[in-house]
Amino acid sequence: MPMTGDVLYNPFLISYTLATSFQFGVSMSLLNPSIKIACLMLATSSAFAHDWNSARPDAHAPISVMGEHTHNQGEFMVSYRNMQMDMNSLQKGTNTVSAQEVLDDTNNSYMSVPTSMSMNMHMLGLMYAPTDTTTAMVMLPYLEKDMDMLMKSGMKMSMDSKGVGDLKVGALHNILSQDGQKVHLNLVMSLPTGSIDEENDSGVVLPYAMQLGSGTYDLLPGITYTAQKEDFSYGAQAQATLRLGENDRDYTLGNRVKVQSWLQMPVHQHVSVSVRLAYEDWQTIEGSDSSFNAMMAPTLDADLQGGNVLSAGLGMNITLPMGNRLAVEYSKELAQDLDGPQMAQDDSLILAWQLSL
Repeated sequence: MPMTGDVLYNPFLISYTLATSFQFGVSMSLLNPSIKIACLMLATSSAFAHDWNSARPDAHAPISVMGEHTHNQGEFMVSYRNMQMDMNSLQKGTNTVSAQEVLDDTNNSYMSVPTSMSMNMHMLGLMYAPTDTTTAMVMLPYLEKDMDMLMKSGMKMSMDSKGVGDLKVGALHNILSQDGQKVHLNLVMSLPTGSIDEENDSGVVLPYAMQLGSGTYDLLPGITYTAQKEDFSYGAQAQATLRLGENDRDYTLGNRVKVQSWLQMPVHQHVSVSVRLAYEDWQTIEGSDSSFNAMMAPTLDADLQGGNVLSAGLGMNITLPMGNRLAVEYSKELAQDLDGPQMAQDDSLILAWQLSL
C-alpha cells in the first residue's frame, strides 16, 4: 500500500519504527531514555512545501553523525575524518574521583590507575549508490591511543597503541523520501580487523580500552530521519552495536546504543551551523582476558567498563566548488554515569573533508 502524506508526517509511526528496529538484541529499557531524545525532533514533523535541496550546506548532518545521508544512483563520495578526544579525570558513578583516592581506597588493592587518556582517529570513507534507494558504504579507521598511569609507589608510566581499527561495511536503504523528509535504514556490519593483542614494550597485553578493535563481528543496525525546511533542517538517528560471539581472548565488549538529534541553520549560501544532542549507553564486558589480573588496575576489570553519557555538539558545514565540503564539530559531555573508577569522557573535536562526484 502506498505511503500517504498523513502517514509520512505521523511522528508516532516514525517513533514506533525507531523503537522496533532494535528489538532484536537490545533491551527496550535501555532504549527508553534515548528514544525520548529522538522523539523531540520527530514530533515536530509538519507539512513541507519543497523538495530536498542537496546543494544546501545543511543537506548533510553534523559531521559526527555517521551514515546520515544517501546518494542518487551513480554518485560517489570519498571522505576523511579526524577525531581527537581527551579524557583527563576519573569517575565512579556520577562522581569525579582523584587517582590518589582510588589508590588509597581500602576497598580495593589497585597497584595503578589511569590519570589521562587521549585518542586520535583517522577515518577514511567511501560511499557509492548503485540505485536511488540503496547506497553502499565502507569506513576504515586508523587509531592512535595514549594512556598515562599512576603507580601506588608514586611512579608514573605511559602506554600507547596504534594501528588499523575495525572495518565497517554495509548499506543505507531509503524507505521514505517525500516533501523534504527522508527516512533510511542503516544496515552496517563491523569486521574484526583491529588488533586485540596490543602489548607494551615488555610484552604485557594492554588494557581493554587500549586495544584497537572488538575482536568480534558486530552488527550496527540503525534508522535515520532527516527533514529540511526553507530556513533550517533537523534530524534524528538511533543506532546500536550488537556483538556476535566471543573473541579470541575470551571476552565480548558490551552492546551499545546511541540516539542523537540535531538542528541546523544556513547562515550563508555555503555555510551552516548546527547543534546536536546525543545519548549513548554501553554495557560492561562479558567474560575477561585471562592474562589480566583485575585487582591490579580498574582498566583490567571487565566489570567496570560500562556506562552512559549525554553530550552536546556545536558544528559547521562549508560547501566548496566541485563537490567539496568541509566540516567541523566540537562536542562536550554534559553528564555521565560510569561503572567506575573509569576514565571520564571530556571533549572531542572532529574535522572532515568530503568530496561528492
